[in-house]
Amino acid sequence: MKSNRIILILIFFAVGYFLYYKDKPGPISKLWETISQVFKTKDSSSNKDNPYKAPEPDTEATATKDDTEATATNKKKTEESTKEDEGSLFDKIKDKVLGPDEQDEVTGDYDIPSFALPAIGKSDEIIKHKNYTLRYEEKYEVPAWVVHKLRGEYTKGRANRGDNQFIPDKKVEGNSALSTDYSNSGYDRGHMVPAGDFKCCQDLMNETFYMSNICPQVPDFNRGIWENIESRIRGWAVRDEELYIVTGPVLTKGMTTIGRYNEVAVPKSFFKIVLYYNPNNPKRARAIAFLLPNEGLFGKKMNSYVVSINEVEKITGLDFFTKLPDDIENRLEAESDWDAWTRIQ
Repeated sequence: MKSNRIILILIFFAVGYFLYYKDKPGPISKLWETISQVFKTKDSSSNKDNPYKAPEPDTEATATKDDTEATATNKKKTEESTKEDEGSLFDKIKDKVLGPDEQDEVTGDYDIPSFALPAIGKSDEIIKHKNYTLRYEEKYEVPAWVVHKLRGEYTKGRANRGDNQFIPDKKVEGNSALSTDYSNSGYDRGHMVPAGDFKCCQDLMNETFYMSNICPQVPDFNRGIWENIESRIRGWAVRDEELYIVTGPVLTKGMTTIGRYNEVAVPKSFFKIVLYYNPNNPKRARAIAFLLPNEGLFGKKMNSYVVSINEVEKITGLDFFTKLPDDIENRLEAESDWDAWTRIQ
């Protein structure tokens, strides 16, 4: 009996100590704060917006409605915006104790260096997004070229295409093409900068869905050899750490057009150029170019479409890598060496 009393006293003392110190500074306070935050719950009746869905049109109350209804609506929006994101209990504990997952914390300078850009004319419309730069052709409602930087670390992570919607690019001076221009056309909305290159970061992946980054592509082409080339380049980026990719259509007179609201040109072929260049070790620079017809290429190997950059310049009228030292530019643009990219470096 005496021992039981001692145990009860110790338990009572421990509980009292914990309750007294839970709001005081120190380890116990920290523990209490963590446990409290982990088990916070949201109102089960609230609907969480899909984070991958493009913004919907503004449906806010109009000025004709009374002030009481408008105030209530604004209050509800404020409360919803301040609520925590939901997640599993494990994720909450992990984030509190261990910090956020490292793969979602990719940081760096996303600016595209001048040496990776094609020559730019005074009248060219240049659009800059976070990790890609493009020249938009209003006449054809497609980009002439798009340049992005691809690091190996960008290809890994949790970002998801989800319900991402193709959206107009408001940075385009004369308005870009619309997603509905492609509806029922028989052509895919083909990414020039692939969404799959940015699994690291949802914001970077979301930007690839601007219509200024899109061209009409034959479905079997877009989902076949084009996708295979994109996947191969991601593997090279993991190996080489950092690459620069220039992608675009071959724009010619007399192209077929699609579009309900805009006349969007359908290119007959596409190019993709990959550059490895480290200014600290320019002698190791190398490049490779692909030139492919916009059609289903069943059974064809991607190395069948490797060409020199000089050939791409001739057919497009573009001038690539003008900011590189002349000797390096000339050497790279004359190359078409598939083996230099596929053999282990």
